[in-house]
Amino acid sequence: MTKDMIYDKNTNLTQHERNIYNITSITLLIISLSLLVAGLYYQLVSHSLAPLIVGIVAGATLAIPLELWNFSDPDTLQRVMAFQDRFLMVCFGFAIGLGAILLYGLNLIPGVQPHFGFKALFVPGIVIGGLLFGIGVGFAGYFPGTIWIALGQGRRDAIYAVAGGLLGALSWSLIFGAVRNDLWNTLNFGPITWYSIAGLTSKLEIFLVSLVFGGIMFLLFMFLPRYPKLSIKQSCAYHLTGKNKQAYVFDKQYSEELSKYPNARRFIVRLTNESSETNARSIILLGLAFTVTAVAVIYLRQIFGESTTYAWIWSQLFYGLNPSYAASNPYWQIFGGLKISNGIAIDNPFSQIGWEPFSDLGTFLGGLISSLFISKRFMGFKKQVPNVWQKRFGKSEKLRFVGSFFGAFLVLFGARMANGCASGHILSGNIQMAVSSFVFMIAVLAGAWLILGIVMRLKINGTGFR
Repeated sequence: MTKDMIYDKNTNLTQHERNIYNITSITLLIISLSLLVAGLYYQLVSHSLAPLIVGIVAGATLAIPLELWNFSDPDTLQRVMAFQDRFLMVCFGFAIGLGAILLYGLNLIPGVQPHFGFKALFVPGIVIGGLLFGIGVGFAGYFPGTIWIALGQGRRDAIYAVAGGLLGALSWSLIFGAVRNDLWNTLNFGPITWYSIAGLTSKLEIFLVSLVFGGIMFLLFMFLPRYPKLSIKQSCAYHLTGKNKQAYVFDKQYSEELSKYPNARRFIVRLTNESSETNARSIILLGLAFTVTAVAVIYLRQIFGESTTYAWIWSQLFYGLNPSYAASNPYWQIFGGLKISNGIAIDNPFSQIGWEPFSDLGTFLGGLISSLFISKRFMGFKKQVPNVWQKRFGKSEKLRFVGSFFGAFLVLFGARMANGCASGHILSGNIQMAVSSFVFMIAVLAGAWLILGIVMRLKINGTGFR
């Protein structure tokens, strides 16, 4: 036990807050299973795509667990990306591993054909884009999707992150035509997967590969302790099986979050800052809802993504100002639904992007609903500088806004360069076992670790603090 941990002998947590959390988890699981059943219905019965409006439900169902786990807080995400806190890695290991097995297991059903969204492996764009993405996360503490959640949570610096993200997406849209050949067409190996590399094509062979791949990722969830210096007995496997009843509460981080969110429900704040049987089992419930939703959307319409909307917004704005210019932009022709036909600019706003603007709206609403009514972390856009940033650069809100804006600019510029983000690549792409998504994930981690270690000066230790 380190000085930053205390042994939990008496939780003193209200049953009322436990019930709210449990009801939320069960409700989200029911919604996610309903989405999955609906996806199979559209596959097997109606043979059509789900309505665009369903994207709002999917986005909210994926956002609420992330808000409850507090991944919309830049402090949390920066500590995760610095490898100080493995909570997000554990959760994503669960979702990717179980999700891959579920996706390809259901794919064995005759007549089922998921709406796959494999990302091509174009090495320069994936690697450089991933590095820029990771560097941006190091400064801003945001993914494209968590920006929308943070905005719903009432974070003031998220406003500047949205602005920076929009400018980053616009910048890429404007230079895409000039750099496409170098970054997208060079060393482009196409949408390869782990099973296609081995030459496997049958549904059964692919499912067997998913069992191996998913099993490896699931073991990451089961046996990786949350913090580096904890023993393996503090992993989910020992807590879930009841072999370790001890609960370690990370007292310093718990106190820090209470000071940031004075109205937050104590049970949720404590739960997300401890290694315990209760914590592990809570991850299972919310993790199942998160995972099932991530798979369900692939059967309903398309993979889950968050960053394309930033570029799509510009395509629609420019189309309103100058239709011919917008429809002539090579990037917006791909993702904006724009084209020139017989010399006339034509706009088909959802023909290429699909429901992503709706799912992003759902992500924002999920953050808003969760922070207002469940976690009670809603901040009301009050002044607050994240602690990791504050310890390095001081309490200046203006300087933080610059960091949030600049970091988000790099995040969205890198995401568009790599043709995906944390949602479209790291989550959805790895669930599909796309090689490009794994390469992108490694590049993101490298870029973030570089900035967080050298510039932000976050170091790995036993409890996630310097």
